Amino acid sequence: MRIKMSQLRPLLKSHRILMTVPGMKDFEDTGSTYNPDAWVSYEEDLALDPYTTFWGTSGTALPRMGAFSYTHSKLNKAISVGRFTSIAKGLSVMGAKHPLEWASTSPVFYNQRLLMQTYCADRGVELGTTKYSYTPGKITIGNDVWIGEKVTLGHGVSIGDGAVIASNSVITKDVAPFTVVGGLPAKKIRDRFDAQTTEALKASQWWRYAPEDLTPLQVSDPAAFAEQVLERAAAGTLQPLETQPLTARHIAEHMESLQSASN
Repeated sequence: MRIKMSQLRPLLKSHRILMTVPGMKDFEDTGSTYNPDAWVSYEEDLALDPYTTFWGTSGTALPRMGAFSYTHSKLNKAISVGRFTSIAKGLSVMGAKHPLEWASTSPVFYNQRLLMQTYCADRGVELGTTKYSYTPGKITIGNDVWIGEKVTLGHGVSIGDGAVIASNSVITKDVAPFTVVGGLPAKKIRDRFDAQTTEALKASQWWRYAPEDLTPLQVSDPAAFAEQVLERAAAGTLQPLETQPLTARHIAEHMESLQSASN
């Protein structure tokens, strides 16, 4: 599914989704640096929260992403992202799986598209084929995750809340919450915090709340911050931030209105 940027821009404005470059000063300019005829892709399960940011040209694919997250990378359709997450340039997903367990991993035996069709026509032959199929796993990136530059994600991995991924890492297995990992393949470097603080931050689920409730708290002291969130939530002085994400239905309704207006 796709939509032209010129058609999408009114939705970016109304849903408060920022597509920007350094120096942009007015939210009304969101998406203005793209070619108006550029195609933007999205999936049927699109859920893009307000107050998300796409830097450079990363907005040509709309993902499932939570409020206050930003990306410098065009996100693969398999990826979903939580709130308050930061994604640097060069994020990619591993390529298609090959049948490692077979005698040959070559697509000649199972994926005979144009090249092999041409070969058959040239030589007047037919090829046998063996069925091979797999479904790439969904990739989940949690809340308050920081992903450095040129990180590669394996299919089906889950990156826990609060995790940090070092630049140039290759993630082949799940990353635990509030850990720092890096390398090829990535391994745990250290925990971000002591066990007690980590458990308090997990329990607080602070990313559910509004920035105006969070920013007065002691964010530079993780233990105190978690304690303050827990105390205020228990007292009822913190309320979850409810958002209305941009969905495929909104885009369909918008396109129908544009069609009606042109008739």
